Amino acid sequence: MKNLKECLAEYGLSDKESNVYLAMLELGPASVQDISKKSGVNRATTYVMIESLKRRGLMSTYDQGKKTMFVAESPERLKRLIEKEMAVIQEKENRLKEVMPTFLALFNSSSEEKPNVRFFEGEEGLRTVREIYLQSRGEILSLTAVDEDIEKVSKIDESQRMLLNRQLYGRAIIALKPGIVLPIYNKENWQLKYIPYEQYKFIGEMTLFEDKVAIILPKAKPIVFLFENKETRDMLKVMFEFMWRGAQTSF
Repeated sequence: MKNLKECLAEYGLSDKESNVYLAMLELGPASVQDISKKSGVNRATTYVMIESLKRRGLMSTYDQGKKTMFVAESPERLKRLIEKEMAVIQEKENRLKEVMPTFLALFNSSSEEKPNVRFFEGEEGLRTVREIYLQSRGEILSLTAVDEDIEKVSKIDESQRMLLNRQLYGRAIIALKPGIVLPIYNKENWQLKYIPYEQYKFIGEMTLFEDKVAIILPKAKPIVFLFENKETRDMLKVMFEFMWRGAQTSF
């Protein structure tokens, strides 16, 4: 019975609504008094629950002499409820697709008050930033300290990271900590150079793409700062190019 109540709760029924509906399923046509006794819900509240179930299409009434009888509709009606909800969700999704270009135009419109720094946290935040990477065009520049923490980050939704590896291209400067295995890079798309880990110690990863800069700090929950500013990106690109010239082609 507990499992049935949990299932009904997923369809939006309250605890008392579930008790009344389950009692009605067992009783068949019954009076309010009988339903109240079977469900353990007081009589006044049972009337309220019955009206709620009626609005949901889960019960009906008929007169038997001078007495009103109540009967539960088939549980098959629950399928119709979820089908109706799915139709509503699909309609909302279609509507959102229609207006999304307008939303994006507003979001991307220039405004002095528009913040140019965004903050993401945790695994879901990392996935969101990777989705932003996938939408980018042009060369990607990356500076990464590959240690135990970045190794863990690279394994978060690794299939998504490998998709980035295949679809994007660019150059990466890597400070590889001794004993750590370098994550897989698609050598057809990526040029790699190295700097000594012990000599240039830092934490995390910096990625330059389009007019954006993403900085990943591999804490217990990864933290990502996304800077959307061309001047910041250009300044850090100059620093990257300076490091690229001095970096080694092997480690």
